[in-house]
Amino acid sequence: MSIWSWLWAKAVSKLLGDGFAADVAGRASVYLVDEARKAVDRDEIPVSNVRLRPGESFTVVARPAPTRQERALAKRKASLQSQDRHLAAPTRRQRRAARKLRAAQRRLDRRRVGTRRHASAAAREAVRGARFDRLMAPSRKQVAVHDELERVSTELDVVRAERFAAVRRRRGLAGRKEQVRFHDAAED
Repeated sequence: MSIWSWLWAKAVSKLLGDGFAADVAGRASVYLVDEARKAVDRDEIPVSNVRLRPGESFTVVARPAPTRQERALAKRKASLQSQDRHLAAPTRRQRRAARKLRAAQRRLDRRRVGTRRHASAAAREAVRGARFDRLMAPSRKQVAVHDELERVSTELDVVRAERFAAVRRRRGLAGRKEQVRFHDAAED
């Protein structure tokens, strides 16, 4: 119990007298005052423990709690990102085509320019390169998932920006410039 709490308890006991009811009232008032002080004078909350090198920056943006729409969009975005990663992973056929193309390019590099062997190696490399390009072209499903991911990401960013702007307006920060602090290590 701090000195101020003790003084407050003494003042309440002087007002209400001695006895059980006065003691309970004193303790309750001390508790309420302490809780009110904690609510008003909040301690700093550690966000991250990051080591920065000179020239690096670290930005912290405190956004309001997400709405149901934001949570749904974030969940959809995570699902689409997972699906996009799965679809973008190389298949066995693509890896095999890449190996064959790499081997054909090595053979072509070993041949002397202008010879018959160089011409046949160049033709083989062109065929394998065309096959590799055809296999690496994104499928319709991959394109559709990627486009949907971009659309959902944009929509989520717009919803978050609108919510953030509304909170800034409500708090009276709409016209204010964001606080940026630079620390110069040379001045230490």
